[in-house]
Order: sequence, then structure tokens, then C-alpha cells
Amino acid sequence: MNVDRAADILEYGLCKLGIRRFASWEDALSSEPVRLYAGKLRRGLPQFRTHWGITPFYASTRNIHHDVTLSYPIPDNSVEVYQSEDVFEHIEEHKILPIINEIYRILKPGGVFRLSLPDYNFDLNRARTQRGPDGEFLFDPGGGGRLENGKVVDGGHVWFPTISSVRALFERSRFADGGECRFLQYNAEQGEPVMERIDYSIGYIQRTPDHDPRVADNPRPLSIVVDAIKHAA
Repeated sequence: MNVDRAADILEYGLCKLGIRRFASWEDALSSEPVRLYAGKLRRGLPQFRTHWGITPFYASTRNIHHDVTLSYPIPDNSVEVYQSEDVFEHIEEHKILPIINEIYRILKPGGVFRLSLPDYNFDLNRARTQRGPDGEFLFDPGGGGRLENGKVVDGGHVWFPTISSVRALFERSRFADGGECRFLQYNAEQGEPVMERIDYSIGYIQRTPDHDPRVADNPRPLSIVVDAIKHAA
């Protein structure tokens, strides 16, 4: 076990004992700027000192206990940055649009929703994913969980994003009329890579050609990366 993981586990235990205090929404809203991160923030992530994690599983001094599929108990126009990296593919696709709209609500005018999802037009993702009789994606063993009676269980990927499906979500979202969506990195349906520059000061992303060793020799997008900006009032 590495030092960061051991420290995370110790901190959780200290919070449960009341020696340290679990993070709260008040803590997040009193920070400047207010930056949220969907999923558990570990010490090894650059966002550990700049963002507040949101997780139903593992609260801590930097992680607020909350299910991201539910409304946030905070006012409209409260958050400068909301980041999600490789989280929403673990949530059923029909729940994603309400999540995006709730993120739009809590963003301040000019705020950024940074979304990254595994790209299933990326060749390595496609090669490892099990298919059904009509070629449909069924189960990605690299995404966790397992396939049981035709259904992904225990936390695996439950849908398989491509640029077409992600664009369609944003076109139906509140960002369509009240914001701007910048599709920074993805593989087009015909396989052509799009790799715009990413401003990592908004939020570090591990699974990009800049950081992921799997594509070091042949840089290409591993993830669909979107910056959705809420229009200023």
C-alpha cells in the first residue's frame, strides 16, 4: 500500500472517530474559487488541494458525502468549476442529462463543466470490449464490474460513450441555449482524431495523450473531453 492511500484510509478513520471532520457543503462554498470534483479525491490527484470531491462511498476532509445523481443542496450560480473524469460512464445513460442540467444550475455564469469519458471510438477501448450478436457493446472488462445475465453489475461501465452520443446529450441540455460546449478531444466516428489543447489549470486529466503512457508512442485521444461553459448573465 502506498503512502497516499494509507493516509487517505487513516483520514477516513479519524473522521469516523470524530477526531477530524468530514467535509461539508459549507466548506466547499466558502472556498475561493469553488471547484467540485465528481468522485473520490485521493491525495495522489492534483485536484486534492484545489477541488472538493463528491462521493457516496468515501467521505473525508476533502470529500463530501453525496450521490451525484441527486440534486445538490446548494444555491444556483455557486460553483466556478465542476469536473468529472471517468465517472459518468458508471451511471445509466438515461440519468446523465438530468445530472448535466443540475451541474448547469449550480455553475456561476462563466463557470466551466469539464467532462471526460472513455471514448469507445478509441481503438484500444473497442478492442477489449465484448460485443453482442449485432456488434453492440456489452461489457468493458477494463472498466470494472462484471457481466451477469447480460447486465453489467458491481460498478462497471453501463454505457459506452462516443462523440455522437455525448454531443446529443449536450444538445438536449441547458448548455445548448445557455452556454457553449467545446469538444476538445475525441475520435470521430470515422476514426479521425481531434486533439485541441487542454487547459489543465481548470482540472488535470489523466487519460489524455499528454499523460497516459498507453498512447505515448502514437498520441491519440483516449477520452472524450468537453468544456461546457455557462453563459454570463
